[in-house]
Formats: sequence, C-alpha cells, structure tokens
Amino acid sequence: MDDAELVRRCLDGDLTAFDELVRRYRDRIYGLALHLLGDADWAEDLAQDAFLRAFTRLSLFDPKRGSFSAWLMTITTRLCLNALERRNAITFVPLEQDETDDESDLPSALTLPDPESEWWAKERKRQVRQALAQLPPYQRAALLLRYGEGLSVAEIADALGVPTGTVKAWLFRGREALRRYFKKVGWL
Repeated sequence: MDDAELVRRCLDGDLTAFDELVRRYRDRIYGLALHLLGDADWAEDLAQDAFLRAFTRLSLFDPKRGSFSAWLMTITTRLCLNALERRNAITFVPLEQDETDDESDLPSALTLPDPESEWWAKERKRQVRQALAQLPPYQRAALLLRYGEGLSVAEIADALGVPTGTVKAWLFRGREALRRYFKKVGWL
C-alpha cells in the first residue's frame, strides 16, 4: 500500500495506517533530525514532534504537490531549524565564491578506499558528520535533504520556505566548505 493510500485511510479513521507511516519513516526522520541537531536525545524529541505535527495536520497533505516522505521531511527540517534558532545556535560563516560547481570530488562516506576496513568506515563516517556539523544549519539541511534524502532543489526550497536560488547558493557554499574541510584533512 502506498503512502497516499495510508494517509487516506488514516483520515478515514484508521489509526493503524498512521502507525505504518511511522514505521516506514521513523529511522529516516530521526537520522535527519540527528544530523541537523547533533544531539541524539534532542533529535528523538524533535522526530516525535514531527510525527505528531504530521498526524495533527494530515488533512493538509496534498499528494498532488509531492510525496508524503518529502512533506514529512519538510516538517522535520522546519522543526529542527526553528529549535536551533530558539537556542541561538545559528551562526553563519561567510564563504568565498568559486566559479566551479563540481560535486565530483566530494568524498562520500559510502565510497571507501579500503572497503574491508570497518575501522576506516567508522572513521570516515565520523569525519563526514564532523564536517557537516561545522556548517551553518541551513546549509547542512540543504545538503542532507539533497544528497541524503534525494530531494530536488524545488522540494528543498519548499521544505525550507525559501526561493530555489537560495537553496542553490546554500548547496554551493556547503559543498565548497566541505571541499575545503576535506582538503584540510587530506581527503582531496
């Protein structure tokens, strides 16, 4: 059964349908919140808040405008960014512009030079998380939604409530900051 059907069933009073939606997306939503917030307990709370908000506003979901998962990630991202703003945690670091927009030299935590080394895999993932944590939250959110969740620039713009040009700038600046970080640690 697809997500839109589960939403319809839930709106008709079948609460087990929403349980299925939670089961399908709880790990992704928690992971997104954890990457944005950097704190497991806080991420767990915000993930639960995201599902509660989705449940109470389920009638606002329009399958013609996008997928349920994108809508749920939008809710999660906005909750996390609002929580960070309330904690005065957002600090923007100016980044210089570069004419290139090449993503090909960014290392991936999934592409390991030594795939049999469990230690290397854990270390690489730790360093990617550390690099992401140094980005301003809006850049981090844009990168996570684009490359972690596969959302389009338009979907990210909708999720963050900003123009697509702003999302493109955040993606560019975030990639450049990561590129500089990875050069610094010797990955590039």
